[in-house]
Amino acid sequence: MKLLFKILVCVILIVSSLIGLDKLFSFGISHNKNTKAEYVQSKKIDAEILFHGPCEPLWMIDPEQIDPITKLKSYNLALSHSDFADNYLHLYLYLKNNKAPKYLFLYVTPESLDKKFNTFNTYRFSNYTGDSLVKEVVVENDPDYARWTSIPYMRFAYYNSYTMFNAIQGCKHYYSDKAEAYYPSGFEPPAKIVWDNHLEDMQHQYPKGYTFSVDPLRIKYLGKTIELAQQKGTKVILYESPVLKESLNNLKNRAEMIEQIKLIAKDYNIKYVQFDNLPLAESRDYFISSLNLNLKGIKIFNDTLAGYMKRKVINK
Repeated sequence: MKLLFKILVCVILIVSSLIGLDKLFSFGISHNKNTKAEYVQSKKIDAEILFHGPCEPLWMIDPEQIDPITKLKSYNLALSHSDFADNYLHLYLYLKNNKAPKYLFLYVTPESLDKKFNTFNTYRFSNYTGDSLVKEVVVENDPDYARWTSIPYMRFAYYNSYTMFNAIQGCKHYYSDKAEAYYPSGFEPPAKIVWDNHLEDMQHQYPKGYTFSVDPLRIKYLGKTIELAQQKGTKVILYESPVLKESLNNLKNRAEMIEQIKLIAKDYNIKYVQFDNLPLAESRDYFISSLNLNLKGIKIFNDTLAGYMKRKVINK
């Protein structure tokens, strides 16, 4: 009996500890102003234009430069290394607390459809696994993680190296009464402002050139993202920012991938806009990698993008 009692006490203590940690992590993460899922849940942004996608728009689209030209309020919802399933859930979470934007500019490039580039960052949704739609997407994109989410705290412990910092930072934000994110517009200036040799690494790894492959999940969640926006009455525009022209020679089937993206856009009766004829695409002086502009290039591209939006989208 004493042994059974001790076992029972141990089980109760373990379960209680896990429940306590679960609540503590949930509390901390929900108050973190620097994570976009939490920020858009707590902040009424109500942007008229949303920019969305992976690191390219995150590091290249500056609402503070674009808004004075378009005369509309915009927000950069993009996140680094995010795939379309990640984008889909962030749009879903944004719309739960904010009015639907008039326009959604979603970044799409051949890399977007290839599983080797970007990923579904499950830890970003650890605090929302109780939401049926979030759970459904998580199960499909990270089934190994999903198996553990029914156990208290495991939804945070599974990716502890990511969630621990977010939880601690969130507690700090709560006790310091922090109201705004470090980047309130969502735009994060690129940390590197010089060429990073990514192109050279790619050429070394694939000396005969890289051939893109299409992942069905990428196609599926690109479609779901477009559909979610359209259901809310938002006009969707797919776009690709300037690509360094010298990098194109190493991409064997880029033209075919671009045609596939155009067909997807056509299926949804939307535009796919490529800013591929800008002079800056000729020189590395404006890039930190083949797909990412530096601060000098960003300023030129934002001015071009805002001008296009004003002429071809907003005032049309």
